[in-house]
Amino acid sequence: MPATIGPGSTGDDVKRLQRVLARHALWNLFGPINGVFDATLEASVKSFQQSNGLTVDGVVGPATWAKLPPYREASPTLSAGSNGPAVAWLQQALQGKDIGIQFPAYTGAIDGQFGPVTLTALQGLQTWANIPASGVVDDTTWFVWMTPGSAQQLTLENACGLLRNLP
Repeated sequence: MPATIGPGSTGDDVKRLQRVLARHALWNLFGPINGVFDATLEASVKSFQQSNGLTVDGVVGPATWAKLPPYREASPTLSAGSNGPAVAWLQQALQGKDIGIQFPAYTGAIDGQFGPVTLTALQGLQTWANIPASGVVDDTTWFVWMTPGSAQQLTLENACGLLRNLP
């Protein structure tokens, strides 16, 4: 069971809370997942507590953790040299064939190898999203809103299919 956390808390349990609430559109869907329990997170927690018949105090203890939706760990951190299915899904999302994109599309093969072409496309996405163009896919990048101005509310994490079969 995670630690009891509340306003002013920092760390991995706060990140866990931010991710689970964001994935279920109960908090700032588009990040940042920064591990800081601020006023916006407190308001979301209180709203969640009220709608679930819990004590509304903004503190996430055992009763609130138990009512939160199922949680899956953070999506993988990807960078140059990474390989595997998550990289292939990233490449597909960056191609823009499944959703319209507003940044330079990935033009390489869907091969699951994070090389220079993937890096260039990723940095294009990061620049377009106005986040640091680090070339690393971490929480900041996974929670980029791929379809701004639409009702779709699709994050990169979801566009890559990393949330499939998550209740």
